[in-house]
Amino acid sequence: MTTPSSKLRRLTFSAAAGEVSPDWASLNGDLVELIGWRVLAGDLHDYVRFRAVCSHWRTTTTTPHGRGVADRRLHPRRSHLPLLDGHVILDSVDGLLLLHRDVDTAIRILHPFTGDVVEFPPLVSLLPQMKSLNCSLLNKYSRLFKVCTSIAVSSTTGAITAMLALDLAYRVAYATAGDRRWALSDWEFKPMLKPVSFQGKIYSLQFAFGEIRKVYIYQFNPPCPDVDGGPSQLPLPEKIAACPMDKFRHPLYFVECGSELLLVAYNDASYSKLLVYRVADIVRGKFEPMTSIGDHTLFVNERNLCVSTSPNMGTKSLPSMSPNSIFCLHSLPVDPASVPQARFEQYNLGTGIWTPASDGDVFQRPPPSPHTLIHHIFTCCFQRYW
Repeated sequence: MTTPSSKLRRLTFSAAAGEVSPDWASLNGDLVELIGWRVLAGDLHDYVRFRAVCSHWRTTTTTPHGRGVADRRLHPRRSHLPLLDGHVILDSVDGLLLLHRDVDTAIRILHPFTGDVVEFPPLVSLLPQMKSLNCSLLNKYSRLFKVCTSIAVSSTTGAITAMLALDLAYRVAYATAGDRRWALSDWEFKPMLKPVSFQGKIYSLQFAFGEIRKVYIYQFNPPCPDVDGGPSQLPLPEKIAACPMDKFRHPLYFVECGSELLLVAYNDASYSKLLVYRVADIVRGKFEPMTSIGDHTLFVNERNLCVSTSPNMGTKSLPSMSPNSIFCLHSLPVDPASVPQARFEQYNLGTGIWTPASDGDVFQRPPPSPHTLIHHIFTCCFQRYW
C-alpha cells in the first residue's frame, strides 16, 4: 500500500544516477489544472507554453482552440498580433480583433493567438437601414468604420453577440454569430461621446449644458430575446449616473483597468491636474477621485489603454514608463484667440507633476527615431496609425 508521504515523494522527486530531479509529468491532475488557471490569469501565451510541457499537462488542462472567443478567460492580453491579407482591423475588444474582410465586407472576430474566428454578417447589410442619414452611399459606408465593439456570450446557449457603437451614425448595430444581416437600433444616441466596451456592454457620455450642467453616463446593454420568439430587440440606453460638471472638465476618457472601469478628466479649465474616478463609485453618487492606480500606467486619447508596470510583467527595466501615471496629449491653456496646443506628456498621480513623455510631436507626425516602447503603445490610441 502506498502511503500519502511516499506518493508525495514520488510525485515530487525521482532519484536517478544519484541525482534528484523533479518528476513534473506525474503531478496530480487537479493540481495541474489549478496551476494552469493561475498561469492563464497572467497571459494566454504563458498558458499555451504551460500546456506544451508534456502530454499529461496538455490533456489535464482546457484547450483554448475552439473556445478562444466564447471563453473570456482565454482572451489574449499581450500576444503578438498577426497581419492578415485582405482584412482591415476596425477595433479590438478583450484582446480580440474585429476584422472587416475587403472582398465581401464580412465582419469577423479573430482570436489572434489561437486562430479561432467567429463569422458575422457583411457590414454592407446595414446600408439599407440608414435612410435617416441624409448623405451619399459612400459617406454612409465610411461612417460604419469608426466603431466601438462589445462582445457578449450567452451563459445558457453560448451564442456570441456583438454590438457595434457607430458613433458617427449615432446608432448601435447588433448581430449574433451566424445571422445573415446586422440589425440597427431604432433609436439614436446623439452625440455618442467616448464610447467604450466593458464586460460585454458599451458605455458612453452625454453632456447637458445650460442651467443643468451635468455629464450623464449611459450604458448600452446587449439585445434581449423577444418574448414571442421574434428577433432580439436592443434596449434603450440606460442612464446610470449624472455627474455635476463642477467635479471635472472634459476631455473625459473611459479606461478599463483590471476589473474596473475608470473615468479620467481634467480638474478645471486650467488643465493643470488629472483626476481618476471609478465609474462604479460615480454610479453610487460618490465623487471622490482615486489617489493611486497602483502599478498601472494609463494611455489615453482616441482609444485608451492600461499597461501594468509590475516587475512580474517584465517591465521593471523600463524607467520611461512610471507606475501610477497617465500618458496623454496634455492640453495647454492658451489665449482664446490662438490655436489650441497640446504636448505628449506624462502625469504622475502621486505627485501631480507633468513631465515630457518624448521629444518631438507625436500627434501631427510620427515621433523621431529611435522609437521607444511608449511611442508604440501610444500609437495604438490613434486609429490613423493602424
